Amino acid sequence: MIFALLFDMDGLMVDTEPLYTEAAQEIARKRGKEFTLEIKQEMMGRLGIDSMRIFKERLSLSQSPEELLEERGVIYDRLLKERGVKPMPGLFELIHLASSLGLSLAVASSCRKKWVDLILSELNIRERFKAILTGDDIKQGKPDPEIYLKAAERLGILPQHCLVLEDAPSGILAGKRAGAKCIAVLSQHTKGFEFKEADLVVESLSEVTEEVLKGF
Repeated sequence: MIFALLFDMDGLMVDTEPLYTEAAQEIARKRGKEFTLEIKQEMMGRLGIDSMRIFKERLSLSQSPEELLEERGVIYDRLLKERGVKPMPGLFELIHLASSLGLSLAVASSCRKKWVDLILSELNIRERFKAILTGDDIKQGKPDPEIYLKAAERLGILPQHCLVLEDAPSGILAGKRAGAKCIAVLSQHTKGFEFKEADLVVESLSEVTEEVLKGF
């Protein structure tokens, strides 16, 4: 039985993946490099510093991961403020449904706290979550299970009674390693990805219905 929903954020709750992609493409182009879908898939869902280590290695860049992360952060911050925060379809309805069923809610995002706070405030849903974990709260990023173990602990609910919602393979793997059930939620950015570890794969949050939740 499920007592809690643990939400990833980027690409799952909000459509921010295009902003990360655009920032990475801008950095790559400046150096005469190409940011490919394969590199993007490998980077998705991980801590910023981990993703930029992959970025550096795959593109053979001279800058350190820390320098690249800082550069990406400046671009992403600008794009986020220019474009605004766009919720993914079905987000508000799922939060309402989960609350009506008495489920506890948590955010478990690899994103930095300042952006998680900004996004949740913009969407006016911060108070709906009993626990909010960000990349600033952990030492090991996804696919390590640390963030999901901490989210479950903060809610006071065993991981096996939690349902993780993710859009990235690394996040699904993190949830499974934590001992939770996992739903992979596809988007236009992840439809070609493999989600072999997921307990269920859906096209959008709108497909996570009461029947689905009670089925776990």
